[in-house]
Amino acid sequence: MNDFDDLLQDWRDREEHADALILLQDNPLLKYAGLWRAAMVQRISNYPLGRNWSDLWECVSVDYAMLADMADDTEPRAKFQVRRLCELHLIYPDGTRTAMATKAVMKFMFDRLS
Repeated sequence: MNDFDDLLQDWRDREEHADALILLQDNPLLKYAGLWRAAMVQRISNYPLGRNWSDLWECVSVDYAMLADMADDTEPRAKFQVRRLCELHLIYPDGTRTAMATKAVMKFMFDRLS
């Protein structure tokens, strides 16, 4: 049986890049991707019950209140956006983003600051 870190690495190894394109067209989703960080996630189990993406996410608890405060948004809206990011596999349950999601966030910041 794999532990959380092994399963997380398996998912990182098969990261899809095309899904990050939506971030370039969806500013609310991009905002939440940019705010996603380890401080918002608490691991509650080191041993996923299976090997699926959802099994990995069941090992963590997300502080939606903190995320909503940072986004200046409501908690239900924060849950909705995290669910979208999760379904698109753009964020990981350890508080990190996929490489392409990080590049999309960085591109947005570069464009705004230039």
